[in-house]
Amino acid sequence: MPDDAYGCFGHGGKRAMVVLPSLDLIVSWNNTRIEGRDMENEALKHLVEAVVPPRLSVDPEHPQWLRRADGKPFFMCGPGDPEDFLYRGTLNADGTRDGDQIQLIEKLKGTGANCIYLQAVRSHGGDGDATHNPFVDHDPARGINAKVLDQWEQWFAEMDRERIVIYLFVYDDSTLVWDTGDAVSASEREFIETLVNRFEHHDHLIWCIAEEYAERLSAEGVRRIAATIKAADDHSHPVAVHLNHGLDFSAFADDPHIDQFAIQYNVSTAEELHAGVVRAWRRAKGRYSLNLSEAADWGTGAEARKKAWACALGGAHVMVLGMDIASTPECDLKDCGSLVQFFSVVPLPGMEPHDELARGDTDYVLAQPGQRYVAYAADSQGQMGLRQMTAGEYTFYWFDCRSHRWLALDSVTVGAGDQAWRIPDGLGPEVALYINRSAD
Repeated sequence: MPDDAYGCFGHGGKRAMVVLPSLDLIVSWNNTRIEGRDMENEALKHLVEAVVPPRLSVDPEHPQWLRRADGKPFFMCGPGDPEDFLYRGTLNADGTRDGDQIQLIEKLKGTGANCIYLQAVRSHGGDGDATHNPFVDHDPARGINAKVLDQWEQWFAEMDRERIVIYLFVYDDSTLVWDTGDAVSASEREFIETLVNRFEHHDHLIWCIAEEYAERLSAEGVRRIAATIKAADDHSHPVAVHLNHGLDFSAFADDPHIDQFAIQYNVSTAEELHAGVVRAWRRAKGRYSLNLSEAADWGTGAEARKKAWACALGGAHVMVLGMDIASTPECDLKDCGSLVQFFSVVPLPGMEPHDELARGDTDYVLAQPGQRYVAYAADSQGQMGLRQMTAGEYTFYWFDCRSHRWLALDSVTVGAGDQAWRIPDGLGPEVALYINRSAD
């Protein structure tokens, strides 16, 4: 719901009137079968999405961030696996699968984790076997198997309803179906356009051209594939490219058809991940968004959570390698969801990494100095601080990263210069603080 919505509800929800000023909309219902908060929320969700589709897109004024169609920021954090999602289970004679895909989606529901990393073609040199492609009898010369795409559509539709991003790689690492050098052949173009036209109607979709693209594709070949996708996609979904280990995205930095750097950065600590993401942010210079999509030995529990926050405070979305959903503890999925929830409150456009403003127990800072700040401490001793504050009145949103508990404080007076604040009672040592300036 928009933040300015208000309403009155009676008889347990059977009757209601809701006003949504920012959508120029008033809705009422009377003597319905709606009963209770869950049904009210579901009804209002469908109403708002009918008026403003939540389509994921690049923010045209701030390309380093993604946004929804209603202009609200969009943050992504969740599983960076299973790569074989589309090919799990027993292969049927018609090319479809009897697998656990729906169960995996069901497990994500309600946790807030909002993405799955999956691949369309894993054969022809990739990590899958010869059947891991959507072609008739697994033969590219015979074209795409419509029944396979129909089954994918069922899974994608369920993901989209739950606002889970379909992070769809066209090719796995080392996959090469059409060996045509830099050119996109007629057969490959037909394949790409068929995929795009079949799935472009989904709101929560990001195309990724290839995993570790340089293993089999040239930079020019990637650029031409990106142009093919953009030309076919009537809804301008973001297009990403994934590199092998490293932070250099210069080959694609100014390409108008490429919107996101899918980073693989195999370092062992949260501090190293944060530093690497900040370097990638500086190199990006606002031209594209960042997604820390692969990092080896991520870990679980507190280690995984602290790494995710470290990457987010560096300016990157987060997908966790090895988080295959099936064996992932629900608490780890909820930790991803809490990061999504936190950043759904923060207006991200205009904010950048500003660790030089950290004071006291604060480890990392994301800020638009003078206006709003996000500070994070992995192991505070009871106090957080920021340097070079602008005097004024602020709203403070405290967040316990472990328990996912919020505490909001309005009209907090902040003086100019270096400041520090005691962490409120009841919040743990791993804490995030969003500060928004409300008045001088």
